[in-house]
Amino acid sequence: MPLLPILQQPSLAEVSDIQWNEPKRKKTSLANLADDFTRAFQQTQWGVNGRVQPRFFDDKFVFRDPDVTTNGLQEYSKGTGAVLSNCKADAIDVTVKEPKQFAIRWRIAGTANVPFPGLKIKPYIVTSTFTVNDDGLVDSETDSFSIPTWDLLLSAIAPWWPGLAEPTPPLTSPYA
Repeated sequence: MPLLPILQQPSLAEVSDIQWNEPKRKKTSLANLADDFTRAFQQTQWGVNGRVQPRFFDDKFVFRDPDVTTNGLQEYSKGTGAVLSNCKADAIDVTVKEPKQFAIRWRIAGTANVPFPGLKIKPYIVTSTFTVNDDGLVDSETDSFSIPTWDLLLSAIAPWWPGLAEPTPPLTSPYA
């Protein structure tokens, strides 16, 4: 067993059980894709556990957030499953941004495994902007956070520090 749990393969994502070769989704309207995608995101929680549904994605999917970039859907899946644990994602809304983008706003709460395992993160809002290719598949995701990463980290280790942002209150997803 590795000295640091983050170095082992993610057990939560169970990436070996994902049907990587499942048929890709047929192209639909962007609004239909955005709605179906958001419902699947909420149901599977892949934004926090890595259990993606490959039918929605181009295999060369690229992910970016303020701290990380991954290339390839399997790398995204493995990385998400390794970095986060015991997290919950609650989709708040989805907005279509013509011609080839949509954005999901969602609340994350739970535990991170970086910079060290078991780091409780205060709940915050993530805005995930997805681009769609000509085949109607999601080919990239760019995330932005309602709270800066430094605030999230400092809140986890020194929650009494003055001037830190308040956690986002609990909510019930309309996509649940």
